[in-house]
Amino acid sequence: MVATLRGTDPTATLPDPSGASRAAAGKPRSAAIDVVRVLGIVAVVAGHTMPFPIVRTLLYSWHVPLFFVLAGYFWSPNRSLKQELTTRTRTLLRPMLTWLVLIGVVFVVVDSQLEDNALQRLAGPLIDGENSAMPFTTFWFVMALFFSTVFLRLLWRLPRVVTWAVAGVGLDLSVTVGPQLARTPLSVGSTVPCVAFLALGILARTLRPHIARPGLLGAGLLGASGVLVTTGIALPLDIKQGDFGTPLVSDLVAVAISFGLVLTAERLCERLPAAVSRVATVLAYGGFMVVLTHPLILWAMTRFGPSVPNWMLFTLCLLIPWAVALGALRTRASSWLTGSEALRA
Repeated sequence: MVATLRGTDPTATLPDPSGASRAAAGKPRSAAIDVVRVLGIVAVVAGHTMPFPIVRTLLYSWHVPLFFVLAGYFWSPNRSLKQELTTRTRTLLRPMLTWLVLIGVVFVVVDSQLEDNALQRLAGPLIDGENSAMPFTTFWFVMALFFSTVFLRLLWRLPRVVTWAVAGVGLDLSVTVGPQLARTPLSVGSTVPCVAFLALGILARTLRPHIARPGLLGAGLLGASGVLVTTGIALPLDIKQGDFGTPLVSDLVAVAISFGLVLTAERLCERLPAAVSRVATVLAYGGFMVVLTHPLILWAMTRFGPSVPNWMLFTLCLLIPWAVALGALRTRASSWLTGSEALRA
């Protein structure tokens, strides 16, 4: 029997950043979107473990913006601010705080034996989102996603022109003071630029019903974006550092790649066996925990482990957290560890 989730909102996890209750609306979960989420998580881990220029060029152009675009793509227009806060707290903040405590205890005990500033490094992200030392490298992203979605929900009650105006201001700020925004507590300053990705994700979803040949358009978006990226016209983004690449061009390319991946995955998933789709869905449920915990494996391996090739480091940082996450999904602590309710057979 296919594994399912206990609860009423099975899509309200970081792998589905919108928290949109498609199941509650009677709509089937999209295997294509789950495949894209899994691909995005793999890209995030690869970006942290393979420090090669080609990896930075090909992955940093889209792997973090993807999750903001998906948050917009599955935006729920009728959700209240209270519902938004409740959903985001349950699926984003609660597991992040759980792992902050669990990893923090290990970090302080171990690192204090080697350095004198373990507590200062632990508090780094709370003071300066850019200063997120391993093993807390991805925590800034969670807070940026949380603040961006809540901020957009506040804007949603206003005329849409206000939302687009704020998004435009955000893109302008990303060019002029991007690094300063990234150095704010919990990366809250990156909220305004990231709202642009959410807004463009909403626009992509609005356009989707009018696309007759999604596979062709998806391939076209990916191909055109690939040319812009590989030629250096669209420089990679590093939102954690406040680097948004080539002004406007890199932002639009990141959205084009994200939308292109969604459209292409829709076409390809039509040919995939049902079992593959089920695997992608289960992996997506555990994906948030992989995002939060793979830096712990990276920190342990690079600080205390033997020297290994980058491909092996990537494999360990990907498989160990995902294996633990799949186990956590079958426990009562699942919602605290993964952001998803427990799986049942």
